[in-house]
Amino acid sequence: MCKTGLVAVVGVPNVGKSTLINSLLGEKVAIVSEKAQTTREAQIGILTLGENQMLLIDTPGISKPRHLLDKKIMSDAMSRISESDVVLWIVDVSKSPREKDRQVIELILKSNYTNKIVIAMNKMDLLNPKHVISNTDLYRDLCPSAKWMLVSGLKQLNLDKLVEQILDLLPNGSKFYNDDEITDMSARKMASELMREASLKYLRDEIPHGVAVIVEAFDEKDGYVNIEAVLIVENDRHKSIVIGKNGNMIKRIGITSRLNIEKMMDKRVNLDTHVKVQYDWRNNPGKLQYVGY
Repeated sequence: MCKTGLVAVVGVPNVGKSTLINSLLGEKVAIVSEKAQTTREAQIGILTLGENQMLLIDTPGISKPRHLLDKKIMSDAMSRISESDVVLWIVDVSKSPREKDRQVIELILKSNYTNKIVIAMNKMDLLNPKHVISNTDLYRDLCPSAKWMLVSGLKQLNLDKLVEQILDLLPNGSKFYNDDEITDMSARKMASELMREASLKYLRDEIPHGVAVIVEAFDEKDGYVNIEAVLIVENDRHKSIVIGKNGNMIKRIGITSRLNIEKMMDKRVNLDTHVKVQYDWRNNPGKLQYVGY
């Protein structure tokens, strides 16, 4: 019997959700950064295993909202959890549970009525051997009914066993996507996400969290991809920093973005980038809609 279902990938920021999803799929579909709140919008990673299909929903890291954007992000995450067939709760097993981990499992139990939960105890490669039993027991105690597995998304350890556990809980059903599809995100949207990833890589403090990317033009022709994109920032000071001295920062972001988009598309890319100010856009409903949220 074929199995297909939605798997909400949930956890606090910086537990390795996106890295784990990319490792499970064998390709990069989710942007990765050491900074919190890298994921803003839920996207689906499609893992096809013969006649079975697992739809991995990369949800934003659950944290206390600070802006209207954060509230929209958290609302979307809760909605995805409630719609899913299985919840894959990612925790950093190299550390004992924190209060925010406890808050996440409380939200999961309130939002998901299937009660089918798998705990992926990630970063096992960083776990002190002395703490294996104590840390795993502490997480298991937070949700005794859940299945669990020690894994490492970065080192790709125990991922096959984790997949088996999830498949056991999925409902019977036929595939939603073709076998060669790995994400529901368009190439245009992926390009904007890769630009935001580069911004997160090079910008510091609060500045990258106030950056949005709008792809104004995306044209594929004669083996090339021509892209015109705008980086939206919250104020004039941030604009100066994003542009950088003699334009060095925006050039740096642009070069890294172009190389990553070329790798994704397997085509040459011409990328033209600009920076514009939308004052306090993260707290303005109209401006949020303008930038795509």
